[in-house]
Parts: sequence; structure tokens; C-alpha cells
Amino acid sequence: MALDFSIVTDVRQRFGDYARGEKESAPEADTPIGLERSFAFRCPSVDRRQFAILLFQTLGVALRQGLEINGQTIFGGIAPSVDPAARILGPRSPSADDLTTLATWNGNVMLIHPGVLQESNILRIRAADATAANIDDFLVDNVVVVFKTAQQVGGSRGGTAKAGKKRAKKRKK
Repeated sequence: MALDFSIVTDVRQRFGDYARGEKESAPEADTPIGLERSFAFRCPSVDRRQFAILLFQTLGVALRQGLEINGQTIFGGIAPSVDPAARILGPRSPSADDLTTLATWNGNVMLIHPGVLQESNILRIRAADATAANIDDFLVDNVVVVFKTAQQVGGSRGGTAKAGKKRAKKRKK
């Protein structure tokens, strides 16, 4: 069975409200802040009966974040990568005393269950509440979906199933 992939976004996406006094536009983010975003992507000839893989990078996730494709929850969500208590208490500080708030990029690999992907898809990511007055702030980058494609009739494997049976009968003779 053949594999294919779709790039959902190759530009850093910034989520959250940055309500703790951080700059409105950071040099590490190429897009504006958002509480929720949807990304359209295509999966041509996807085999809907098979699992697929969602790959992406995240930075600064303090709370588990919601993630769905075509309205279906992707189980596990985006896992935290920093100490949530340190993130909630105040702005990031580069001081040697406060290394818990410094984040690193994490790679994420998630399974997409059979039946979720279609030819045209929508990935939706939402920032979760860290406290009643603060939304978690994080970045998402390089989102890719790897999926299996349906076998094409008359493709490079030698045509239809009927033609394949005829060839098998000839080999037996």
C-alpha cells in the first residue's frame, strides 16, 4: 500500500492570549496570536480504512491542548512540555533562577484513527484555559499528515483484479 503526505502548515502558528505582559508580536512567531485556528488540507486518494499519522512541533505548551480533525477529537491532544505552575505565575524570565519557564521544541507524533481523514479535511487547534483569566500561550509548527492511499484500479501493479486472476491462471499452466 502506498503512502502520501500533506503539509497542513509550514509556518509557525501562535496560540494563546499572552496576557502576562509579554510582547504582542514576538520574533519567533510568523502569525498573530489566536485562541483557536482551523487549517484546511487535502489527502488525495486517502484510504479511509487505515490509520494515519499526524506529525508536528510545539513550543511552550503548559496544559494539554485540544486538537481535532473533521470534528473528531485526536486522542491525547498536545501534551504539555513545561511546568504549568511556573507558566501561570508570571512572564518568562531568562534568569538562572527561573529555568523552569524556559521551553524547548517538542516533536509530536499522533495516530489518526480510521475513518477520520477524507479527501478534504479541517484540522482545528484550540488554546486551553490556564486559569480563569489566562489562556495558555504556545507555538505550533511544521504540521504534516502521513496517510495511506487507496490502491488505484489499473495502476502500476498491472490493471484490474480480473486481469490479475487471468495472469495467475496462465502461470499455473
